[in-house]
Amino acid sequence: MLDAEVILSYILDLSRARLFAHGNDILKPHQQERLLSLIERRCSFEPVAYIIGEKEFYNRKFFVNSFVLIPRPATETLVQEALDISKNINDIEHTLFADIGTGSGAIAITLTSETKIPVVAIDISSRALSVARTNARNHNVEELIDFREGDLMMPVVDLFESMRASSTQQVSSVFPFKHLIICANLPYLTNNQMEILQKDVRYEPKDALQAGPDGLEAYWRLFKQIKKIRDFLPRYIYTLIEIDPSQSTRAVELISHQFPHAKTQIKKDLQGLDRIIISEI
Repeated sequence: MLDAEVILSYILDLSRARLFAHGNDILKPHQQERLLSLIERRCSFEPVAYIIGEKEFYNRKFFVNSFVLIPRPATETLVQEALDISKNINDIEHTLFADIGTGSGAIAITLTSETKIPVVAIDISSRALSVARTNARNHNVEELIDFREGDLMMPVVDLFESMRASSTQQVSSVFPFKHLIICANLPYLTNNQMEILQKDVRYEPKDALQAGPDGLEAYWRLFKQIKKIRDFLPRYIYTLIEIDPSQSTRAVELISHQFPHAKTQIKKDLQGLDRIIISEI
């Protein structure tokens, strides 16, 4: 019923509240034809967000298509934790967010919309970056986000190296960032989980969902990469990653393997499930 209401609201360009107020109205033939067409797509298990081309996240609407994951409520916990960290940083003008695997750009756009802190948003998919750029324009934050195509953290290194190279003074006195807040909602489903996915989720890009036998391959690569390039990065680094609740112990061990002295916390989502791992490294 909810799906039907959302689709009908989309077709009529009405809020759900106004839809109920006009419940006795008769659909015009072209509206009825379009409704039946979209319902047929939904009956094939295509997600509603792809059908109507948008999804709400952190009280904002984002354009989505089949090239990006659909933003989920659990990820709002990651955003809120990142915002809380930024609020506790005194020299916020020297702070940068990095959104690794930005997809639709929902995380990056929300972070900079709430704080006005700049973000470097990275994705390996040029099609995903195109969606993210569209959303940045829609939310008027283009100037605060540097979209870069590449593998995990490497575009961040390129950015920092270009900043340092353009300086004629000593790096320590001119490099603008002292704090880096890294947010990553990378693929974390196991091979076994992929085999029993709900039919709706099968419409979403596989490369943004699956990460090997234990679901942590992408995060192993991420932290191994951060360790390798640590000297290129700002002095203070915070990482926030989203995981499956079953992975919390192994995810903490993964981070400790690369950064034995990291301060790590596990945060629960709105359903009370282990969802976000926060580390100071």
